[in-house]
Amino acid sequence: MRTSCKKPTTTELGILSLMFIASYMILVSSPARVPPHSSPLLLRRTTTLAAARNPLEHASHHRPTTIIQRVANRGKLSACGHSFGDLLSLRGGAGTQGDDMDVEEIVSPAADPHAAEAEKQKGNDAYTKREFQTAVEHYSKAIELDPKSSVYLNNRAAAFMAMEKLDDAEADVNKAIQMENAKPMDEQDDKALGRSYSRLGTLHFKRGNYTGAIWWFKNSVVEYSFPETALKLREAEKALKEQKAREYVDPEKSAEAKSKGNELFRKGEYAEALKMYAEAIKRNPDDPKVWNNRAACYQKLYELRLGIKDSEKAVELDPNYVKGWSRLGQMYYGVKDLVKAKRAFQRMQEIEPGNTDAQKGLDMVATMEQTTPADPNEVQRRVQNDPEAMSIMQDPQMQKVLQELQSNPSSAQKWMADPIVSRKLQKLIDVGVIRTSPAPP
Repeated sequence: MRTSCKKPTTTELGILSLMFIASYMILVSSPARVPPHSSPLLLRRTTTLAAARNPLEHASHHRPTTIIQRVANRGKLSACGHSFGDLLSLRGGAGTQGDDMDVEEIVSPAADPHAAEAEKQKGNDAYTKREFQTAVEHYSKAIELDPKSSVYLNNRAAAFMAMEKLDDAEADVNKAIQMENAKPMDEQDDKALGRSYSRLGTLHFKRGNYTGAIWWFKNSVVEYSFPETALKLREAEKALKEQKAREYVDPEKSAEAKSKGNELFRKGEYAEALKMYAEAIKRNPDDPKVWNNRAACYQKLYELRLGIKDSEKAVELDPNYVKGWSRLGQMYYGVKDLVKAKRAFQRMQEIEPGNTDAQKGLDMVATMEQTTPADPNEVQRRVQNDPEAMSIMQDPQMQKVLQELQSNPSSAQKWMADPIVSRKLQKLIDVGVIRTSPAPP
């Protein structure tokens, strides 16, 4: 006997539609466990072992998924390039296919969490003592006793990394990520996932893959905000910047840029020459001459403070670079820092005794010292910024010497004969505490 299905009326269809919409809204508005530091619409990503091995290849698939997107795609959810079955048919609401490991296969019905925690603590103690192999053994026992915990895998990965066993560490981190992603979204441990992603970032950093390290550190920060991960992220970004700078180095192209800069400088086109010298520095930052050439541009453009920095870099790269010291002395003289100007010209004389430019520089400094009234505030600033001068001023013996010199200037000859006192007096002359009279012609 055939049974006929009654065709629903318009009213009944309307009621069913309302029921469906109400069910949908309940799903959409159901509270999800979102870490307080994350966006309320930010939910867990499903990360596969393949994606963990190659973050750049699967980067586009590791994006936060909103509740609405989850509900709309609950029949077929695509993540990391893999197709997932109906979420409702899976225990825990997520699953994997292909080469991905099924969490059900590693869950032991005889798990002993208490004993596992005890082994983990022993592992932590061994790790603190830098007994990494012992730590691995204890973490392995913890994993055997409670295979459900991703924490033990992460800890063992840390021990493996300390032993430079990076492949073993990566395998453990991948398992930990799979384990968490196989759980329902409201049961996933954001802290554990954040730790796993941070571990992968460290692995990529150790291998010199700074781009991959940055990608994983950023994902870690999204999952859980570990302060040390933020520091590692900045370190990776700095390392990537330095790596790119090294890759940009090309002495031949530096020489070409320098030559163009020299030509522009001779034409008086200092701003354009500055750009070429900047390019020459990027192409060969270890060449003191290009630093000093750019300093010359800054000097012509009256940007003496910037020029001082470049000349200081030039003499840092080559302490015997006479032209660098000459330029530095000129610019210190230009900003009326006579102490440093004198030191620069004196350094020229040490490198090239009898250097006429050095003597001219010292004569200019001496003239300005005698014609420019001493500024007490400037002298005080110099002393405060010079630890050696400050120490001399606080020395009780030197205080007595200074008092004697003030009351009896002729005693200077006696004290200058003492090598220790003489050196200290010269230091005070350099910073302007003691002013000397020019020698008679």
